[in-house]
Amino acid sequence: MRVLLVAYRGHVKGEEKPFEEVPEEKPLAVVVGAGELLKGVEKALEEMKEGEEREIVVPPEEGYGKRDPEKIAVIPLREFKKRGINPFPGLVVEVNDMRGRVLSVSGGRVQVDFNHELAGKTLVYRVKVVKELKKPEEVANALFRRFFGREPAEVVATDDYVHITYVPGNVERDTLSKVLLVSRLLRLYPEVRLTEIYRRQGER
Repeated sequence: MRVLLVAYRGHVKGEEKPFEEVPEEKPLAVVVGAGELLKGVEKALEEMKEGEEREIVVPPEEGYGKRDPEKIAVIPLREFKKRGINPFPGLVVEVNDMRGRVLSVSGGRVQVDFNHELAGKTLVYRVKVVKELKKPEEVANALFRRFFGREPAEVVATDDYVHITYVPGNVERDTLSKVLLVSRLLRLYPEVRLTEIYRRQGER
């Protein structure tokens, strides 16, 4: 698998306003083939070289899928009232761990669309491969920065293992970050080690 630093801008075909953008000065570290980006974008990245820029048209089948009428549900208004929610068209809600958008409220019923907001739309991406990361230390550092949003204290990496030492931050965020980081690194290296540094308050 390749690890690329990627910059991109995505918009709906026929519209100018981007719905997602990663600037070139802050590119995203992507493990190509890990399913991190839309299928249509990853397919192009597999062929692209360092420094190459390309416009990619992504049909719904390779993007967020086609709109599914079965993902539109009618929910009693009282269920929202129980949770202290006053639904209105356009409101984004979560029901049974599913994210949806309220379409209408009428006659004590709320119609909610659980399709992704970009489902059924053709998307256009302008993608640039800023750099291809090949050294294990570069890969580990870039992926740590991506998921933790900060620099690690130390990285020791070879083709056989990656050892990252870091100072813990927010416990809830770090827990998710660790899962994402380790899952990516294990696709690339046989062994991953994470060491957390704890210090007494007031000491560096």
